[in-house]
Amino acid sequence: KKLPRVSAIIPSFNDKIKVFKLLNSLRKSTYPHLEVVVVVNGPQDTLTHGKKKYKWVKWIDGGRVNIGQTGCYNLGFAHAKKTNHILYIDSDVVIDKEMISKLVDRANSDPKIGIVTPMILYLSDKNWVNQAGANINLITGRVNVGWGQRKNFLKAHEVQNSGTVMLFKREVVNKIGGMDNWFLCYFDPDYCLRAKKAGFDTWYEPAALAYHDQSKDENIWRPRVLTRAYLLGRNRVLFMRKHGN
Repeated sequence: KKLPRVSAIIPSFNDKIKVFKLLNSLRKSTYPHLEVVVVVNGPQDTLTHGKKKYKWVKWIDGGRVNIGQTGCYNLGFAHAKKTNHILYIDSDVVIDKEMISKLVDRANSDPKIGIVTPMILYLSDKNWVNQAGANINLITGRVNVGWGQRKNFLKAHEVQNSGTVMLFKREVVNKIGGMDNWFLCYFDPDYCLRAKKAGFDTWYEPAALAYHDQSKDENIWRPRVLTRAYLLGRNRVLFMRKHGN
């Protein structure tokens, strides 16, 4: 069976070391039909050095004004080949060489599946799951992320939404378009629920592995969350107005 072509879209804002680490892992991917698009927003350093070091990558200049993750992803969607599936992938991730193949296998297993997310482990602790899909209670707004010991997340199943790394079938992108321009926060679960309303399912596939370069230490990640307090609050309201029961 002919494998679909995939375009990996990576947003970048002043994070050259992490982007290059991700590109090194993508270069080792066993998937045969892969296009890589990096959208560089803000400082030019990543773009300048990236073009010299990774000539096989399609580099897109996102401008100096911060357009957020949604702006970068939508710009990447626009520059990807129009028939390709989209691999949505944040810059602070390293992938397993078989990840894309496993995501595509799950996507091909059922025509109703439109989005697939991998098991996302901590880069610093590969036995602890950072994300295994997520769910937002559409009455209370409470967020529940698949998080915990790896042994508890070994079964593939349907999930409400996810973030960080997802494979979007081309049919999904053609039907619902790009991201709503929310800058940061809540736009990825919004995209999954938009796809669900359009007739597609989102699945979690534990055979596909990615590693998130984030700390488990609350003293490190909590201040980062607080810097996004306004966007988290605003976009949570937007999300619940749009999807809440």
